[in-house]
Amino acid sequence: MRCPYCGYKESKVVDSRPADEGSS
Repeated sequence: MRCPYCGYKESKVVDSRPADEGSS
């Protein structure tokens, strides 16, 4: 998983933002 900054729209962060939970 990419961080919400580098892989914002290319990751699933936008869909369910798992990186925002602490998977950065």
